[in-house]
Amino acid sequence: MPKKNKPLSFNYCDYRCERCSEQDNCRVYKDDKERVLEHYTQGEDPHDPKIFFNDLKEIFENTEKMIREIAKKEGISLDEMQDGEVQEYKPVDPKEYVIYRYAQQYCRDAHALIEGLEKTEISDAIAEDWGDFVWYHTLIPAKVARLVSGFGNDFLDEESRKMEETGTLQVIRKGLALSQQALKNMLNELPDEFYDIADLLELLSRLEKQIDADIHQKVGATGDDRGEDAKKDSRNS
Repeated sequence: MPKKNKPLSFNYCDYRCERCSEQDNCRVYKDDKERVLEHYTQGEDPHDPKIFFNDLKEIFENTEKMIREIAKKEGISLDEMQDGEVQEYKPVDPKEYVIYRYAQQYCRDAHALIEGLEKTEISDAIAEDWGDFVWYHTLIPAKVARLVSGFGNDFLDEESRKMEETGTLQVIRKGLALSQQALKNMLNELPDEFYDIADLLELLSRLEKQIDADIHQKVGATGDDRGEDAKKDSRNS
């Protein structure tokens, strides 16, 4: 029986470091800030392509070192591992799950609205809301995909698997809450987009209710094909 592995807390990140309350506890954030500060003190531009790719090379080298240290601690020999010793896992098809279908439909519809407003000047009153909406419309489906991809995965022990699932759900719920608030605020400033925004809020509500009800429910489990066209046109409701 292969030794189980514990997940890293970075898996639950929404990548918005500037607004994160865990900055003081995040090694990735600290390392990045120290790297940028060091470049400035040396008179270097951290955004210069040559500097950036050198940093990227160093990050990859440090990541490999960290992985080897973790593997050694867990009693795993990466150098001696043969193909026959690698445990195979049956991949999960995220499209089989209702929550993933809802998340994907939301992403498509949200992206369509974003593209439609691409040349529209967003007022300062909803600038922050617009930023939240744009940011999370792709992150929500990505995190939902990560969530369902862990279903049936025996790589983690039960405690770690639950921790992974709980952490991922926390990020998803945060994205849902901020997106819902952003869209509600946008309704007042973008009256011409009322119906599209209302449809998006309906989709987020359905996704949220599905998470509360059953994250493991598969499409067709109740005799319908939920998620194939998850959006309900609120104009006809």
